[in-house]
Amino acid sequence: MERKNYLKRPKVSNITKVVFVISPKMPKANLNILDKKLCFAEFLKIDAIIVINKIDLDEEEAKRIQEIYENSGYKVIRTNAEKGIGIEELKEELRNNTSVLAGESGVRKV
Repeated sequence: MERKNYLKRPKVSNITKVVFVISPKMPKANLNILDKKLCFAEFLKIDAIIVINKIDLDEEEAKRIQEIYENSGYKVIRTNAEKGIGIEELKEELRNNTSVLAGESGVRKV
């Protein structure tokens, strides 16, 4: 099949939405890496959203990160996957899309 777009990490193609999953703590989000990934998604014209998981570990840092990226025009969803917080909102964002989740090891992309 023809490739309309692709990402190297994770290695996927023909996606309509990429979800970058980060954590405010354990592991602490590397916003420089996130910024690079967001720029690449924009370059490829792939809709990107940010999920801040493990919000219970550092609520203030999660709010700070959310404010930064929402002010930059990105959709940000705060979640706690273990408790099901924010999962319905994420499901709605993924509906009718070919999506991929990406993030550092330990952020719980499940």
